[in-house]
Amino acid sequence: MKSIILKQAGGLEALRVQEYPDIKPMPGMITIDVAYAGVGYVDVLLRRGDFGPIVPFPITPGLEVSGYVREIGEGVEGFYIGQPVAAMTLSTFGGYASIVQSRPEFTIPLDQAGAEMDMATAAAVLVNLTTAYIACKQVAKVQPGDQVLIHGAVGGLGSYLGQVAKWLGAGSVFGTVGHPDKIRYAAKFGYDELFVRSDFVGQIQQVTKEQGVHVVFDPVGGEMRKQSLDVLWPFGQLVIVGNASGQADVAQSSNELWIRNKTVAGFALGEYSRFAPDEVGKAARESLQLIAKHGIHTEISGIYPLEKASEAHALLEAGNTIGKLLLQM
Repeated sequence: MKSIILKQAGGLEALRVQEYPDIKPMPGMITIDVAYAGVGYVDVLLRRGDFGPIVPFPITPGLEVSGYVREIGEGVEGFYIGQPVAAMTLSTFGGYASIVQSRPEFTIPLDQAGAEMDMATAAAVLVNLTTAYIACKQVAKVQPGDQVLIHGAVGGLGSYLGQVAKWLGAGSVFGTVGHPDKIRYAAKFGYDELFVRSDFVGQIQQVTKEQGVHVVFDPVGGEMRKQSLDVLWPFGQLVIVGNASGQADVAQSSNELWIRNKTVAGFALGEYSRFAPDEVGKAARESLQLIAKHGIHTEISGIYPLEKASEAHALLEAGNTIGKLLLQM
């Protein structure tokens, strides 16, 4: 099998493909012959060592794949050899490889009603759409008529947060982007309006007539995270779903939250999956049905061979992507 194994934190040069012995499924697991692997900003953070001792090296990046069931481990039922599937490797990473191991809870058959789609789309949507689905429906509990703001609006995660919020009935969905060139993608991802991030506070206050929004989703981080509290209604919620900027953590006074009637919540799909694997698997299946039944738009901005994973990482680090990047085996 071919795989990229990071021995230690490093730059783009660390993404080297090598040959390794084929892996066999452990009891309770499935192995998959990978067709496509999703590339997310979390993989960049992993390569750079930003997770510290939480995620130790050596490790293979990649949280989502599509492909075909290769072998079925002892005790696993409900799958067959050669079955088309999409899978999240949330507990082990491992997606940047021609063969991966997956838990059955996180493996979704693509030949069942409501999940039929091409392999590229399946690998592109799984982690980000499932994250957006849980973040909007269970964490923020977006209600009909809510006004919602999403940072990183046309990135891999943001492009689904806006659409899922709309599907749940949000009244107005606003987004911020790092560069004005990306504003033209607003309608494609369900946004009522997009703003350049550097001036979002004034813009949001203007369009909401100083009332602010009910929910802010922030996958970006940095000082903008604290500014987001300034555009929340009383009892509004800031939901932290990433730190794509890589900036240092921002301190927040709990007394200020109390006095200003604001709420801050966090959601990380990987950590949640440790405690509620069945719930995460159920949400993933329901998320794929949004693609099939409700027209959720998916944007794939580039597909690279595994040997050119560094090019995909370079684009992500530069912020020059719309939607999702994939690796093809």
